[in-house]
This record gives sequence, C-alpha cells and structure tokens, in this order.
Amino acid sequence: MPNLRFDDRLETTLRQADDDSIGLYAKWQQLVGILAENSSDFDPVTVESGLQKVRQLMDIIPATLREQCVRGLSGRLRSAPLMLLLSGDAPAVAAAAVRDARLSDTEWADIVPHMSTRAREYVRNRGDNGPMTLRALRLLSSADCAPACDKSEAETVAPAPQVLQIRDIVERIEKLRIAREQHDPAETSVEPLIEQPVSFAEPIDQIRFETDQHGTISWVEGAPAGAVVGVNIAEPAFDAGPGPDAYGAAAFRQKMPLENARMRLCGAPAIAGDWRINAVPFFEPASGRFNGYRGILRRPNVAEVAHIPEGDTHDAENIQQLLHELRTPLGAIIGFSEIIEQQLFGPVTEEYRTIAGNILHDAQRLLSGFDDLSTAAKIETGTYVTEIGSTDCDWLSLRLAERLRELSNVLQVTLNLERAHPVRPFALDKNLAERLFSRLLSAVIIGCAPGEILDGRFRTEPGLNSVNRFVLTLPKKLIDMDESELFGSGPLDDSHDAPLLGLGFSLRLVRSLARNVGGDLRFYNQALIVSLPAVHDGLTGLKDEEG
Repeated sequence: MPNLRFDDRLETTLRQADDDSIGLYAKWQQLVGILAENSSDFDPVTVESGLQKVRQLMDIIPATLREQCVRGLSGRLRSAPLMLLLSGDAPAVAAAAVRDARLSDTEWADIVPHMSTRAREYVRNRGDNGPMTLRALRLLSSADCAPACDKSEAETVAPAPQVLQIRDIVERIEKLRIAREQHDPAETSVEPLIEQPVSFAEPIDQIRFETDQHGTISWVEGAPAGAVVGVNIAEPAFDAGPGPDAYGAAAFRQKMPLENARMRLCGAPAIAGDWRINAVPFFEPASGRFNGYRGILRRPNVAEVAHIPEGDTHDAENIQQLLHELRTPLGAIIGFSEIIEQQLFGPVTEEYRTIAGNILHDAQRLLSGFDDLSTAAKIETGTYVTEIGSTDCDWLSLRLAERLRELSNVLQVTLNLERAHPVRPFALDKNLAERLFSRLLSAVIIGCAPGEILDGRFRTEPGLNSVNRFVLTLPKKLIDMDESELFGSGPLDDSHDAPLLGLGFSLRLVRSLARNVGGDLRFYNQALIVSLPAVHDGLTGLKDEEG
C-alpha cells in the first residue's frame, strides 16, 4: 500500500483564532516559518490565503518583532512568493529577508522586477546572484538609479506587494515546479545569455556617500550606484552581509560623528571587502531636523588590517557553527529545568526540584562557557566588535560585589575592591566592563583557599592618553606561578564553580578583551594588572589621592 503523506500545518495555523497581540505574533511567526519552507505538499490556494494573512498582520505586528522572526529563519526562506511579500516590508525586515533567502536563479529573476527599488539594491548586494538574476537587475538598473521626483517621494517606504501580484507569482512558481517534475523542456529551458556580468577592472579605494535619515545610503560618488546605494549604516553587519561594526551603528543612533568605523561591503569585486567610515550628521538648517550622514568610505591602511591565516578563520567559523548547534538544545534544557524548579505547571517534590536546580546550574555554566568560546573565536578572526560607551568605577565596583557575592560566600573568600580618588570612568561599554572584570575575579576567587582575602584596587594614571589600572593580588595557590604557568593552567579543581575551560583560558580571554579595546592584562610582582583606556576630560593635572 503506498505511503500517503498529507501536510496540513498551514491549514491548521490559518484556522487558529486571532486573539491578543501575543497570539497574533505567534500566528504570524508560525505562518512565515511554514510558508518559508515552500513545501510542494501545500495547495497553492492555501498558500495564497497564508500570504494574505501574513500581509494583513504586517500592519499589526511591530517591525522589530517581524525582523526578529525573519532573522530567525536563518537560511530557511525558500519561497519566492513569501520573499516578494517580505521585500516590501520595512527596510530592516526586507534586508534580513533578502540576505538570508535561498532561492534559485530562476526564482530571483522572476520576482526582481516586482520588487521595490530599495529591495533590488539589497539583492544587488548579495554575492551569489546567478546570471538570470544579474540580467534582470541590469535591465532595471537605469530605472533604479533615476533621481527621485522630490524629497517626500524619496523618503517613502514602498508598500508590500498587493495580493493580486502575489497570486500571479504563486501561479508562475507552481507552474515551473510542475514543469520540472514532468521534465518538460519547453517550460524549463532557459534562454542562453550572451551578456556577462559587469565588472570593474580597477579596485576602488574611496567612495563619497550620503544617507537618508534611516541610515540607508542614497547617493554615492566614486563607485557604481547599484553596488552601494541601499546599504544601511544604522544596523551592524549580520553574518556575511554588508554593514558597519557595532561602534558605527551605535554612533549613528546617537547622531555622533563616525571616525574610522569599520564597514563591510559585498557584491562586485571592486567594492567588496573591508572599509573605514568617516562621516558626520547633517541637519535641515531651518528646523534642525536630522537628515542623515555625509562622508567618505576608504580602504583600511596596512596598520588597520589584521591578517588572520585562512585556516584559523575557517576553524573559528566552524566553532561558531558548532556553538550555534549546541545552544538550541541547551536552551530547551534550561527552559524545562526552570519550569520544574519554579513549579510553573504544578507542585513538584523537593527531590525533583533539587535535581532540576542542579541541571539548571550546570546548563547555565555550559552556556557561559559557550559564550566565552564564541567571544574568543570572534576576537581571533577580528570580527568581535563592542559598543561605545563609558563605565563609572563606583557603579562597576557595586555591580561586581553584587554579582560575585554568592560565589565569595560559598568559597568563604573576602573580596575588597578599593579605588584611588578620583578615578575616571572607563572608556568602554558597561556590559563589556562588567563581563571583563567578573570573568577575571571569578576565576581568581575560585583559586582561593577558605578564609583568604583578595584585594583589588582601581586607579587612574592621568595624561594625554589617560589609563585606568586595576591591580589584583593573587591567592597562595597561584602566587608562586610564573606568567606562562598562570596563563596556561587548566582547571584548578573539579568543583561545579570552577571555570569550565580552566583558569588559563579565562585569563587569556580577559587579556584578549582588554587588548581589543586598547588595553592589556599582565602578570607583575605577584599580581594581575588590568590596563584599560579611561575617559579623557581634557585635563592633564589630575593627581591620585588615596580614597
């Protein structure tokens, strides 16, 4: 008897009632996830109904949630009709959809003419376009590069494609699928293309540009418009896509000048690769309204390029992929452990709650180790970026004392954090500062014997380039080690609180984080010394006084 298969997920989801906003988002997420698969088991009429519902809910679901959902597809978007629909969404959603979609060359060529100009620019920035897609883009390039009729028209976001157009695309894609299954050469043959993709022999070293108020590049000089227009400098680059580093994106949000921010462009060899941005915001003279950024993209000089051996880069990318695969089941384990421990679904015996608590502790420790490995891999490949900001020393000391109190109490260790007066704020983001010092202190606390006292002291060394230093005494177990032993040591013990990857790894990670922002960690005179840039207040006569 033949094995019959019937996939009714789409129909089931469509039959679900529309209730509160949370339910609507869940329904939108389910529909997008199911339609993205482009299953041949779905009835085209049901697919059309699903697309209509997705389009209807676009006006209700916040754009940030829609973007998160599309990013979560992670390469599973294989439906041309859904891709066309999402291409007309808000810029961040459309960019995420185009970047991660996995369509055939024929499917891209079919939907490109129906996309907005902005969406076609996102397609141009993909590095894997086939010949049919490139031809479709070239045929539309003159229209896309035409100046806007007026400012209001240029600032208008293209609406999502109408359902009638979506219906036509659904029918065309279904016809192609059936033709391929029947091996009909009249339907599936592709006209040979004589034209070759346009390339530029000379590499480009400098590009002048201007963005709109959303950060999307709207004008360029010194490079083909189709290769750069449409790239957004307001959102950090994701995976292998174009965009700035986190510093550049943060500066844009705060309307601050961009000074040598990192940037990546994709597409034609002449413009693909790493760049640096120098740009300033500009405003409307009469009203003071923010209009965007003007500036220059330049290639980095030799001193700004970190040369990473290709093999090391591939190894780091493999580590990142492995960690991504491991985080998913670990997240489920953490979720179910919390449900049991907190008795969210009903009473649970004390024995099972204790077991769930132990599992939760171990899973969170593993997750912390995964985060450290991921950070180390990013630093190794030069892809680790940090937010700009400042961190007050008093705030940091209180946060560290609070965060490490439980560990110190369990191990019966006293941690004294002192500071000279005054101490300037650290010139780095609060999250990074807290992570760096908590990793350092927790790793050293675990090396202490019960009853030991650890002393840590912050001070500022003033000058034109002010530096904050943190000097940490070492416990008896570590005090006789030299630097190579200290930074190369494995786990100090087998306790549940010991660093998952060993003391040496934790110290090397802290040193890498410090060096990534212009600081360092070194071992000197039986102490660990962290040096980090301090906020410069324009004064040079600051003196340290004991506080």
